[in-house]
Amino acid sequence: MESYCIVTELCEGGDLTEKIKAWKKSGRTFDESLIVAWLVQLLLAIQFIHKKKILHRDLKTRNIFLKNNMIKIGDFGISRILMGTSDMATTFTGTPYYMSPEILKHEGYNSKSDIWALGVVLYELCTLDHAFEGQNLLGVMYKIVEGETPALPEKFHPEFRKIFNGMLSKDPIQRPSASELLTNLYISKHVKEIKMKIEQHNTHKSDATNSSRVRCSMT
Repeated sequence: MESYCIVTELCEGGDLTEKIKAWKKSGRTFDESLIVAWLVQLLLAIQFIHKKKILHRDLKTRNIFLKNNMIKIGDFGISRILMGTSDMATTFTGTPYYMSPEILKHEGYNSKSDIWALGVVLYELCTLDHAFEGQNLLGVMYKIVEGETPALPEKFHPEFRKIFNGMLSKDPIQRPSASELLTNLYISKHVKEIKMKIEQHNTHKSDATNSSRVRCSMT
């Protein structure tokens, strides 16, 4: 009987769920500059998979990992490949806290549902709390579909809050795509810097891998 092993990259920084819990316990909050840096990385990753017609379908803080403060998205176990730009997925899947209204209403959904989930993640990074709370699962679902969109604290930049509001628009048509968000003036000024850091990170990783191979060949 054949066995298969999946080898994944070690992310020593853990996931965002644990990061949020630790910071909340210590009474600290994330700086807006750090949140924006993480958001840009997430948008670049989401833009990439969406261009490949792939929906993640389970974006949440538990599936977002940190390595040297660089973002890694994991758990593509329930992702789906769309056959075309007009294709819609209909399976009820994902994690309730991060589900978009159209998923909960069993309507067809596409890449904009990933943007909603990313907006929920963004809220957690900004407030260290869930965007939608309820006494039970049905209560959470009702808040998502019928409740008001939560607001970010006023300490955040007005344009940043506007971006967040767009990501949590109840109407998926009104929700911006990852590409549109990356061209937003407030976001775009950070993109070049983040891309350089990603390239440096990848170069360092490649050098480390090659060095490891050399050491192995010499033993």
